[in-house]
Amino acid sequence: MRKRLLFGMLVALSSLTLTAQIYDLPRTSPEAVGLRSSQVEALFDSLLAYPRTEIHSCIVMRHGKVVGEMYPAPFRAEYPHTQFSCSKTFVAAAVGIAISEKKLRLRDHLVSFFPDKLPNIVSWRLKSITVEDLLTMRSGFVVDTKMRTVSRQWIRDYLAHPMNADPGKRFQYDSIDTYLLSAIVQKVTGMTVLEYLQQKVFNKLNIRQVQWELSPENITTGGWGLYIQSESLAKFGQLLLQRGQWRGEQLIPAAWVDAMMTRHTQSDSGSGYGYQMWTCGYPTAWQANGAYGQFIIVVPQQDVVVVITQCTLNDTGREQAYVWKTLFKGMQKQSLPPSDSWQQLKSRQWTLPLPEGDSLSLPDISGARSKETAESYYDKTFRLQKNPLGWSLLRFEADSLLEITDTAQRVGLVEMGYRRWKTSSVKFYPLNARYAVVKQFNPIRPPFRVGAAYAWKDDEMLVKLHFVDWMGSVLLRIRFLGDQLDIVAKENYQNKPIRISGTMM
Repeated sequence: MRKRLLFGMLVALSSLTLTAQIYDLPRTSPEAVGLRSSQVEALFDSLLAYPRTEIHSCIVMRHGKVVGEMYPAPFRAEYPHTQFSCSKTFVAAAVGIAISEKKLRLRDHLVSFFPDKLPNIVSWRLKSITVEDLLTMRSGFVVDTKMRTVSRQWIRDYLAHPMNADPGKRFQYDSIDTYLLSAIVQKVTGMTVLEYLQQKVFNKLNIRQVQWELSPENITTGGWGLYIQSESLAKFGQLLLQRGQWRGEQLIPAAWVDAMMTRHTQSDSGSGYGYQMWTCGYPTAWQANGAYGQFIIVVPQQDVVVVITQCTLNDTGREQAYVWKTLFKGMQKQSLPPSDSWQQLKSRQWTLPLPEGDSLSLPDISGARSKETAESYYDKTFRLQKNPLGWSLLRFEADSLLEITDTAQRVGLVEMGYRRWKTSSVKFYPLNARYAVVKQFNPIRPPFRVGAAYAWKDDEMLVKLHFVDWMGSVLLRIRFLGDQLDIVAKENYQNKPIRISGTMM
C-alpha cells in the first residue's frame, strides 16, 4: 500500500512541472488558413496506420498557427522526446549566431581551436578542415560510430583519426563533425551550445523545458542528445520559416537561415544537404531529420511547418509523401468556409483543459484481465539472466503492478492499465536503441516515464511498455513455468526478438 501511495505522489509531482510551455502557440481551425480539417485528419490516420511505426506526436502549422496536433496515448504534449540527429540543426543555428557576433568564421580551420589536442603529426588534410566543411559533412574523416562508445577524449581521438578524402570534397554523414562544431561554439563563447541557445533563442521562444546530453569532456554532444517537447520543435521550425525573426526580433541572422536551407552538397542517394539540414521531396521544403523518424519539416512555399516524433523502421520518404499528398492538395492561400469536420478533428486532439480520457491512442493490449493461477506469483521476485534490456529483477505485485530493477539496482514500480495506458515514473534508464555511448544520459537523470498496458492471452501475460520521454517501447510475452520465467521481448526499434529466462528467488 505504501508503494502505491508513493507511486501516485511521484506521478502527480512530475506532471506539475511539465505543463509550463505547452499550448503556447496560437491555435486555429485548418479552414481559417486555407486547409480542410478532413485533410489534417487524413494525415493523422495515415501516420497512425503506417506499418512498423509508433507515432508519438504530430503538429501541423500554417501561417504561424497550429491547425492540427496529436499525441496518441500514452504520449502527451508535455512530455519531452529525444531527437537524435534533429539536434544537429540546432547546432547549426548556434554556429550562425556565433559567426554574426564575430566569434568565428566559416573559413576558420578546425585545428586552430584545439592546438593542445592535435596529434604529433598534423597532416595537410587535417590542417585544411574548416568550420564550413564540418557544417556540410565534408570533413574528410573516416566515419567511426564506435569511437564515442569507448573514448573519453573525443576531440583528441578524432583529430588523430584517419582521413579518406580532401576536406570540402566528399559528403560523409558523421555525427562527430557536429560534435566538433559544438566544441568550437563552446570554445569561442565560453558556454555550451545549450546554454548559448538558451540565452540567444530558447528563452525568447519560451522554451525552458529542454535538456541536452554532455560528452565525457562536458561538451554538448551536438549531433544527438537533445530532449525537447514537440511544441518547442514547432516553435523552432516556425523561427526558421520566418528566417530567424521572432516577434520583431532577429534571433538568427536571416542570411544564415537562408544558408542553412541552401543545397551545398548532396548524399550518395542524391538528397541535398545544407548546413545540418536536408532537402525534402517537395519544392522549397527542408527538414531537421533524426533517427527513427524525428522531423521538423519547413515548407516556405506553403508557409507550413510539420513536426513528427515517432519510432519507425520504415522508409520515411514514403511517410513524408503522406504529408504532401494529404495536406497540400487543394491548399488555398485564402481562408475556407467553416466546416463540420473541424469539430470531429477537435474531438481527436488534445485541447485545454486536458480531457480525462485519451482522444487518440496507440494500440493497447487485448486479452483477459486476469488469470487465476497467476496469483501464486504475486510478491515473488525473479532473477533474470543477463539481457539487452539491462534488467536484473522482475517482481509481480499484482496483475497491474510490475517492479523492475536494472543491473545498477535502480528500481521502478510500473502501474499497468487494462485496455488503457497508465504512466509511471521510474528510476531506471530507457531502452537504448544505439551503442552504449560513454556517459550516455549525462546529465539527464531519472525519473523517466513509462506508459504501460497489459492483458492475459491463454497462458501468456502480455505487457507493453512505452518510454514516453524517449522513443523506445518493448512488448513482453511472459510465461510462468513453475519457478521459472520465459520472456520473449520485442523492441520497437529492433526486428529480432530477445529471449530472456528468469528464476524465482
